[in-house]
Amino acid sequence: RKPREDPGFCSVYTISLLLAAIPIGLGLDPLKLTIFSMAVTAASLPLTVVPFLFLLNDERYVGDHRNGMISNAAVIFVIALGFVLALVAIPLQIFGGS
Repeated sequence: RKPREDPGFCSVYTISLLLAAIPIGLGLDPLKLTIFSMAVTAASLPLTVVPFLFLLNDERYVGDHRNGMISNAAVIFVIALGFVLALVAIPLQIFGGS
């Protein structure tokens, strides 16, 4: 069935639009909100990637297809970079700065 014919979809879509309009209605800058949400997403990156790092190195799950040293180094670099960027970006967004 098509989304426009599904009352559940229409309800969720309408509520999402109304919730998204609240910050704009309060006079908040949409660009600053977007940048802040990107900083929060960067902060959540290590929390989501670290479990995958452990799983991709566990022989019980992946057998012979474990990550090598270069792959692990690349993943750790991405985790560290995301952590540092979040550590810098979030306070700048909260306390000012561009």
